[in-house]
Amino acid sequence: MNRHHASRSRMAAVLLAGVAVLPLAACQAGAHTVRTTAAAATTQASTSSSSQVTTTATSVTAPVTAPVTAPPATVPAGRGTGGPGSLTVSITSPVAVAGHVDTTVTCEAGRRYAETANGVIRGYTVAETVRVAAYHGPGSYPALVTVSVSSSAEGAYAVDAIATTAAITSTGGSLSFSGQTSAGRTLAGSISWSCSA
Repeated sequence: MNRHHASRSRMAAVLLAGVAVLPLAACQAGAHTVRTTAAAATTQASTSSSSQVTTTATSVTAPVTAPVTAPPATVPAGRGTGGPGSLTVSITSPVAVAGHVDTTVTCEAGRRYAETANGVIRGYTVAETVRVAAYHGPGSYPALVTVSVSSSAEGAYAVDAIATTAAITSTGGSLSFSGQTSAGRTLAGSISWSCSA
């Protein structure tokens, strides 16, 4: 009797040890028993009730990242042609300088028209003056223009009192020019200005 009782006690201890080891085995890497049992239970549940199908959606959370923005387009400084107190320049020779700058543009209109402006555009200092004789309001006029373009790397190019035609408006004007510098280089391009308010 004691031997039978001892045998049962040993068997119960072995069973308890086995039950305790089973969950630990399921936690180990590569434990196929748990996966197979879960898959079988899922298959059995879906086949036993064909009229009631339950779908569990798995939510995937994507990492939040800052939006990618394109680099800003290269635009001239300032407000653009037509803004009060602005100068737009396109020099084509002997250097290529194009851009816009907000600056003081002095315009005097009477029997004569006079405009003066300067500014730094793309690293070049540009200064210009326009003179119109016999001015009588907006229109197209023969004009004399003086332009200088300089940089610390390339030196200065200047033309003085080059004859051209200027289109003068009530708020500014524009012209194209081409002339020889004192060193025999051709300084050419176009300028437009808007008088400061």
